[in-house]
Amino acid sequence: FFSRRRRHTRYISVTGVQTCALPIYTLMSSTPDVGRDDDSTKPLVLWLVPLIGVTLVPGLWWMRADQPFAVRADLLATMAVLVGAFAVTVVALLSRGFRRRVRWSLGVSTMAVIVTFLWVLFAAIGNMFVSASGFRIVGDVVPVVLAGTLLWLASRLGQDWEFATLLGVVVVAVLGILVVANLALVAPSASDAGNPRAVPGAPDVLLLILDEYGRDDWFRAEFDFDNSPFLADLEERGFMIATQATANYSYSYGSVSSILGLDYSFTEGDITDSELTQMRATLTGSVGILPAFKNAGYEIAYFENAWSGSLCGTIVDWCIRDGITERGLWNLGQMTILAPLLSEVRGGPLNSVSLRHLRSLGAVLTAPRDSGKPRFTFAHLLLPHFPLLLDEACNANPPDDLRTWGGGGGAVLAERRANYIAQLKCVNTGVISAIDAFLGENPDGIIMIVGDHGPASTFNWELPFAEHSIDTVTERMTVLSAYRFPECSRAVKPDMTPVNGARTLVSCALGTELPELPDLNYWMDEIGSGSVIDITSFLND
Repeated sequence: FFSRRRRHTRYISVTGVQTCALPIYTLMSSTPDVGRDDDSTKPLVLWLVPLIGVTLVPGLWWMRADQPFAVRADLLATMAVLVGAFAVTVVALLSRGFRRRVRWSLGVSTMAVIVTFLWVLFAAIGNMFVSASGFRIVGDVVPVVLAGTLLWLASRLGQDWEFATLLGVVVVAVLGILVVANLALVAPSASDAGNPRAVPGAPDVLLLILDEYGRDDWFRAEFDFDNSPFLADLEERGFMIATQATANYSYSYGSVSSILGLDYSFTEGDITDSELTQMRATLTGSVGILPAFKNAGYEIAYFENAWSGSLCGTIVDWCIRDGITERGLWNLGQMTILAPLLSEVRGGPLNSVSLRHLRSLGAVLTAPRDSGKPRFTFAHLLLPHFPLLLDEACNANPPDDLRTWGGGGGAVLAERRANYIAQLKCVNTGVISAIDAFLGENPDGIIMIVGDHGPASTFNWELPFAEHSIDTVTERMTVLSAYRFPECSRAVKPDMTPVNGARTLVSCALGTELPELPDLNYWMDEIGSGSVIDITSFLND
């Protein structure tokens, strides 16, 4: 197929990238195999589809079981293409060694793909059996049994057309069910903002969430850093600072969804499936602030970041999406046994994608539009969130133990906090630059800048709330909170939380009157399960 001698016989010798032509040879030829069972194969796609599915289904199942977010179809498709390309490359290379035994090359290639992408999962399942049985040897046996079972399935794919087709259909069906199960399938609901309309010449609006951006008084007390010059720069540009602001939730998925939803996503008690479903809808724009501005006649611009909860929904007019291949490669890399090494060499796409978004924010805010409509821009930047790789000039440093949060005190803690502050200074510079560009084009522009939660310099992810120190909780819940509402009489209280800040933004921008909610603070865990604890009185005491 790819050589000068195009063979039209039945797999006399198949090598290299000629393997890619096997489906064509198989479909075109009706010549039966004579005494050469190992030369028989079925179309390559009937091998690839189940293999890609088996590789990706565990991740989707885990997302459905333990993660609160909607599935990102573009990222899933990118990962499927990358897995398929890897598998075909391995087959093409191995077929040279197995020349006349195509089934063997498919089998060995299957094992290579499985070991590459699923061995960490197999090992984790083995550890679960060890915990249940008490026998350490089980932890070594289970991964081998799982890999062997999938290898046996692969051998059937090369031998049995009907079995391969059936397995392919089953895998596609399971993938489809899991994808649909993770979609934000919630019908848009009416907002309590009413049905305002943007008046001619209505100002553009920016809602900017800076992940893990803490509060100035805590920085001065614990980080030996004075952030007041940045706050003064904001005030000079017409901002009001909520100097005693606290986050509504201890994790992004609670805080960001509540800001976008204009209401509390989770209340005290166990997290329910209906709350998670509503949260997915809020994050993708089916309910809350995005429909309110869309219905008022605004164009919606949305920065989709590398966080799993960030996803442009159908309501978005302009999705700023960046680094999808980079994120796909990173996610696949984290599925391999090389994940620790990759994390040591590179800090992942959180920093790189968010830094590109920060640098492009001003250009997006001032970009021309054909519609003539005012623009509402939402950007959730994963900065100054760890990994703490950026210096104050926004130059990247290699990852190491001091560039992420972790245990330790004294000099180790001081160095980690210094790295956080360096990254925060980079963010400050980029934010001021973007604001200046925005206000240059929109002097009456409305802006809200908040942190979704504070840093985690002494945070232990495994501890329940009752075992955290007062300082750890305070650091996690104190946040930056700055508002620019020109020509609006509604006051910004020093202790206003972000959910009320978002409601004030809607009231000022659209001329409606959203009533203020109680300013509440909730503690929750990382993955959207367990209980939500009301800690409002704890923080106020």
